[in-house]
Amino acid sequence: MPHEFRPYLPGVLAYIADEISVEVAVRLAEAKGGRRVYIPKNPDSETALAKLVGWENACLLSKLLGHGELPVPAGSFGGQTGRRQRIAMLLDQGMSHSDIAAKVDVTQRTVERVAASLRDPDQPMQRDLFL
Repeated sequence: MPHEFRPYLPGVLAYIADEISVEVAVRLAEAKGGRRVYIPKNPDSETALAKLVGWENACLLSKLLGHGELPVPAGSFGGQTGRRQRIAMLLDQGMSHSDIAAKVDVTQRTVERVAASLRDPDQPMQRDLFL
């Protein structure tokens, strides 16, 4: 049974994931990571936030965080560790290396290295330069 992918979500994104949903936090991170998003006091369906996460979720965000500008953290998928987790999950789902590389925004060689390290966890990711 595949387990749910839980990306690394820093700061307020982790709080949103815990209180509302991981999907809302990820959607915010993907669309606005490293930038600001405005949370209206009383969102309607035509606000930018409602168009991004849906009206009900925009209302929940307003209740949870209040209104005003929200700086959305960058690096929403945890750098190397987050990419590795996501690659591992997609490999478990049987996705091809090429498709994973496109989806995670890494090279196919990176996917191959992660796949090899998952087969042999004792194998270091990089050779020692001084051997």
